[in-house]
Amino acid sequence: MRDPGIRTLIISIFICISCAGSPHNLEPIERVQFQMGTYARVLIYGGNNKDVDAAFSEIKKLDNLLSDYNPKSEISEINNMAGEKAVKVNPQVIEVLEIAKNIASETGGVFDPTIGALTIGVYRFGRESDDEPNIENIDKAKSLVNYKDLIIDGDSVYLKRKGMMIDLGGIGKGYAVEKAVTVLKERGIKRGVVSLSGDLKVFGNEMEIAIKNPGSPRAIATFTTGGHNLAISTSGSYERSVNVKGEVYHHLIVPESGKPGSDFLSLTVVLEGSSTFADAYATALFIMGRDKALDFLKEHPEIGVFIVFPDKKIYYNQTFSDLVNNLKIQ
Repeated sequence: MRDPGIRTLIISIFICISCAGSPHNLEPIERVQFQMGTYARVLIYGGNNKDVDAAFSEIKKLDNLLSDYNPKSEISEINNMAGEKAVKVNPQVIEVLEIAKNIASETGGVFDPTIGALTIGVYRFGRESDDEPNIENIDKAKSLVNYKDLIIDGDSVYLKRKGMMIDLGGIGKGYAVEKAVTVLKERGIKRGVVSLSGDLKVFGNEMEIAIKNPGSPRAIATFTTGGHNLAISTSGSYERSVNVKGEVYHHLIVPESGKPGSDFLSLTVVLEGSSTFADAYATALFIMGRDKALDFLKEHPEIGVFIVFPDKKIYYNQTFSDLVNNLKIQ
């Protein structure tokens, strides 16, 4: 941030936030916890610690339902029963899977919640074990990625083929942010922000946001959110990776090739809407690559986007400019 008088807290490797203007006569409450494998931040104006507790409790509950790292989660149970039987699950699991399937259809399978056969089965992102990634299994794993074989029937979920796996890493944190904000609003909180790593939602208050310069501790751009209720999500090639025989593979895997996307360093989506969709669109656009992403954005003018290319050149569309205030390129 250029203004040394503005307090800045780096909350993730992608985005940092500071207060651009505090509401009058409302005391802020801000807390950070380690949730969903990253740092979760809740900042509210008005209310009390019980409200913040309720938001964190919602995030923890969803982590217990949706995490494929947790062997007791409902997603892990679905994965374990792939090709064998359907699993009865919580309504929120049904909701996020239905959204994920719809976005998979909308993006022609570029975004696919069954990507786990690659991300979990081959690359083993975030999993410490003696088993090294085996990229020789990519072709077999690719054949198991198909959202159409994710069957949702009432309150039950079934993966049609053994070896299929759901990985909600491209949508789960955005969904958790959205639900935590819903909890706060239901408790009467009108102003604040909830964030999880590169996913956040600002509601009822102006905040200053900094987009991280990939490979640098500095920001590449800053902006304020104005009076909008904005969902913001960043996907980047430098958050999670594995090293295979000296070659680095990042976690944003293209289903068609089984390899990481390479057209962007980072891609930030801004939506005047749901954090769930912002998260999924950021993932999908990154994986699409330059040409398909720009075509998709023409068909979806509601999506604001800020892109950093490998040569550090940037691009942002008119929607991004319209949704944010005081945009400054560093």
